[in-house]
Amino acid sequence: MGRRERKKARTRQAIADAALELFLERGFDQVTVKDVAEAADVSMSGLFKHFPTKESLVFDLEGDIRAGLVAAVRDRPRGTPVLQALRAWQLDRADAADAEPRTAAFRDLVTGTPALADHARRMWLRYERELAKAIEQAGPDAPGAGIAARALARFVLDRAQFWHRGELDAAFALLAGGWPAPELDIPPHAPAEPPSAPARPPGLRERKKAQTRQAITRAALELFAEHGYDDVGVRQIADVAGTSPATLFAYFPDGKASLVFPGDRADNAAALARAVHHRRAGQSVLRAIHDHMAERGPFKQDPTPGERRVLDLVRATPELSDYALRSWTTAQDALTTAITEEAALPADDTTARLLARYVLQIPDLATAADDARHALDVITELLERGWPACLRS
Repeated sequence: MGRRERKKARTRQAIADAALELFLERGFDQVTVKDVAEAADVSMSGLFKHFPTKESLVFDLEGDIRAGLVAAVRDRPRGTPVLQALRAWQLDRADAADAEPRTAAFRDLVTGTPALADHARRMWLRYERELAKAIEQAGPDAPGAGIAARALARFVLDRAQFWHRGELDAAFALLAGGWPAPELDIPPHAPAEPPSAPARPPGLRERKKAQTRQAITRAALELFAEHGYDDVGVRQIADVAGTSPATLFAYFPDGKASLVFPGDRADNAAALARAVHHRRAGQSVLRAIHDHMAERGPFKQDPTPGERRVLDLVRATPELSDYALRSWTTAQDALTTAITEEAALPADDTTARLLARYVLQIPDLATAADDARHALDVITELLERGWPACLRS
């Protein structure tokens, strides 16, 4: 670099160092951009020439990471498998992070700050698209290659900046070879059914509460369809449903997005665990989860007009897509426990936890596909057989 470029690089590094020191000392939300400029001894305009947003002060190597990811696939040595090249790239990052004494503090800063966690999620989503394109171009060229490459990119990058060496090895072994299905080597057993009390018809109070919930949900969906999700407020929904905002929040404490998904997350997690425990003889836990998902959400073959309207709304609204993903991933602990129990694995088995985490992201990945059910089949095959064997069936 010439003298001018070296000076710019030193200024940029000084700003980034000053910002990180302040963020780690006080917390991201308690530090202003002006504080950073003063600590780095630069003007506000000088700071913004290098870092356009406050979040970019934390993630100042974004361009380098994106370029490195694509290059790991595109410029890999001849004959080197894609996953091997990506694993080497991840190991280099993991080793560099281990050598940095502030890695743990940086991890806590990002995960403990909603604005940074959201920025990181959007950042890695951009990487996912570019990495998926590079993987697909690397081949093989086969039906389903596009959605399989997108899923592989998602799983490779999952929590990429916070990998531990053991997790990384387990993740790449799963993605390269597929789920080993140890549960198929265990003699089948009949899981005990919990005793259930005789069902009794709902009383007047329960029926009234159910009617209020339905009225609120129906009003919300009609307003969203007519005006768009972002242009409808909670008070407007309450007025149309004939109730108050306080009553609406009593039924839907998670806010406006939960009106589109009125089901209980705990019930969803329990249903997934039951699907694993009560799978048919000779069926793997992965296939049991596949069959359970195939009857729900975007994967239903013949959705009702109302269900189709909800699916279209979710696809068109990033906030709803994020909420749907969180709704599925909250079942991770329950599903991991069910898988480890059925496969007779240790309670802290990493591969079982990774499998649960990956399958619960399939509904979100499927929203980018023209045929959600086909996406479910392809990604299940990826987790079952590994890459690129999943494209050879």
